[in-house]
Amino acid sequence: MQIAEKRQIPNKSLSIRVCTDGLSFCVYSPTEEEPYKYVVYKVKPTISLAANLKAALNSEPILQSDYQRVNVLVTTPKFTTVPVVAFKSEDIVDVFNFNFPKEKPQHVSYNVLRRAGIAIIFGLEKNVYQLIRDDFPRARFYASSSTLIEYFAERSMFGKNKKMFVYLHESEMTLYCFDQGCLVFVNSYPVRTVDDCQYYILNVWQQLGLDQIDDMLFIVSDNDMREQLSTKISYFLNNVDVVDRREDFRHTITKGNSEIPYDLQTLLVCGF
Repeated sequence: MQIAEKRQIPNKSLSIRVCTDGLSFCVYSPTEEEPYKYVVYKVKPTISLAANLKAALNSEPILQSDYQRVNVLVTTPKFTTVPVVAFKSEDIVDVFNFNFPKEKPQHVSYNVLRRAGIAIIFGLEKNVYQLIRDDFPRARFYASSSTLIEYFAERSMFGKNKKMFVYLHESEMTLYCFDQGCLVFVNSYPVRTVDDCQYYILNVWQQLGLDQIDDMLFIVSDNDMREQLSTKISYFLNNVDVVDRREDFRHTITKGNSEIPYDLQTLLVCGF
């Protein structure tokens, strides 16, 4: 009797980034000279995100290979936090539906962040979730905010002042505030202009009682608003820093690749 050889899966990982109106894919091959291949899928705005994903799964060569690990990064404002001491996995659907009662049918997932002492509960459209599960049964799902909180928490440990991190991406802005590594605030806002960003930042800054002179604001961006925002908001806040991802990730496996979105780079370097 002939014994079939065990199929060898290449030492590669795939990361799928899903946002409200976009899809992108990143392959990490540690043995290659250029270890990262990043592809932005050109979505058709006239069809649903699920239909776009189905087309991508059937046509994109990057999605036809086998991978040792598949991570799915869900970049969404539809998430909520629960302290770990009060978290129960069996309650996640009820908690999500209480916070977002009018959403389309969602598959609800969670990430437990032990360092931050919280769980992130988030949703992904059920059709999109099932399509990914069908092709990649072992895929692991993470909220964008889970990876960013873990990364920013470590950065916020230095110094005694409080720190706010602004993440600008697509048509959204998410604010993360820390007091020496402890998360004290997180929320997402729809933004179209620099003035929108400035309004929300200064409003939260005032609500949290942050100090205009001593506390720090860090601006992280996947779009072109960062320099304008830095200039305008510096009239009100003393310590404003535009984060250079090449400097931020220079000692990591991504080396601050300018093509890869910031939240996806934090997923790759945080070891989720």
